[in-house]
Amino acid sequence: MAESFLRKWFGGLRKAAPTVEEARTELDRLAEERPAFRAPVLWLRELLPDLVPLTDVNLLELSQERARTKLAAGVPLLRDEKVSVDAKAFRRRWCRACDALETLQPDGAAAALAAAMTKGRLDPAALVEAITAGNAAYVRERAAELGLHPDLAATLTRYTLFPHFTALNTALAPLHETFAWSRGACPTCNSRPLLGEFRGLDQSRYLRCGLCAASWDAARQWCPLCDNRDHERLSFLHREGEEARWPKAALCEACRGYVKMLATLALLPPLSLLVADAATLHLDLAAAERGFLA
Repeated sequence: MAESFLRKWFGGLRKAAPTVEEARTELDRLAEERPAFRAPVLWLRELLPDLVPLTDVNLLELSQERARTKLAAGVPLLRDEKVSVDAKAFRRRWCRACDALETLQPDGAAAALAAAMTKGRLDPAALVEAITAGNAAYVRERAAELGLHPDLAATLTRYTLFPHFTALNTALAPLHETFAWSRGACPTCNSRPLLGEFRGLDQSRYLRCGLCAASWDAARQWCPLCDNRDHERLSFLHREGEEARWPKAALCEACRGYVKMLATLALLPPLSLLVADAATLHLDLAAAERGFLA
């Protein structure tokens, strides 16, 4: 199933972005095919309606000149810009995500994060300010201070902000798509790449942001996590017997990091990007077993 799943959704056969229900159907199949990943896959399935890019976001007024100046200096577009979020809507999405996870995995971690958000111990504005300032570690640090699950807090923050930040990136993409951005972090929000695409007939390499779905081109023989370009310390991890097939994980021996890579004919729409991440969880597990971190 996984091969046909990737071919259908990421092989460029569909011209339109998938609907929520179409994506949910594929996630149902994925959960059945790979029971080891049932909980995270079904969690994403429940979240999909809340992950559709928003259409009522207050967009930034960023001039082309200011954008080029920032990008030339290696500064992402959202840095030092006022990004406002609807705190009430943020809390609703956060708590719905926690409730969905608690149903699938009733260990109390998600319920504790929901309570922290409801009681004001986690502040949406502070989370957004830290992320746009380039201090993504704040989310995990604040969660740890409160005795909460740091990694789950970071994932919840990403999912909760995804519909807002994808809308911002859609508006800002024309400002960075014509500019050569040679950094490993996202040119819009500075997040690390969620995965990458070898795209088109020429298989040019692009990286994709997991927070705002931005796309930026990247050298083929290069680690975006540490800037290593020594091909002898770069390799691919794949399933046994599938050396010529995608997806694979691009490993870097220099920093012990990795980026999952797909082969696509076109840019993945935002929801498809998240489904692709879920469909390649086996690569995350295999990389982690070998001591590599995303």
